[in-house]
Amino acid sequence: MFFIPGFLIALISFPGVIVHEIAHRLFCDLTHVPVYKICYYRVGNPAGYVIHGQVKDLKSSFLISVGPFLINSALCMIVCFPASCGFMLHDTKTSLVDTFLLWVGISIGMHAFPSKQDLENFHQQVKASNSKFSPLMIFSTLMSLFFAMARVFSFFWFDLLYAFFIAMLPIGLTGLVAR
Repeated sequence: MFFIPGFLIALISFPGVIVHEIAHRLFCDLTHVPVYKICYYRVGNPAGYVIHGQVKDLKSSFLISVGPFLINSALCMIVCFPASCGFMLHDTKTSLVDTFLLWVGISIGMHAFPSKQDLENFHQQVKASNSKFSPLMIFSTLMSLFFAMARVFSFFWFDLLYAFFIAMLPIGLTGLVAR
């Protein structure tokens, strides 16, 4: 494995950062949490952020934290599907459009996992929650552990591997690989 600084990865995969922040904003709006400031992309750390008001319940906090995982993963599959089909069905050279779609889709998929700050915000809400052992809290905690592990393994390019897996998943599900 080789090391590439985070700001360089964020620069190359900027569409994913933008979609990640849009997803946070979307789930803030859906849960009626006020947004005070949003930065969709900048060169720096963090590459993007959403500053929002107090989250009132665990469900809303979970959705705001995990929203980018849902949105980025789905968009990665949708954007990459036509290009993946093109790669799987054509043995000839790939088109510029297919290459562009794969770059955009993989970039989006790479930024699916919640950031460290997203996880910290969710942990604060779990601590403040009065419900000790609700099914949502148990599920949320398990998901949070998975995301924390994914963040640790991102040093080993786990986020890129995840994006490739998600990009190719629809191809496997449709059976085009077997043809």
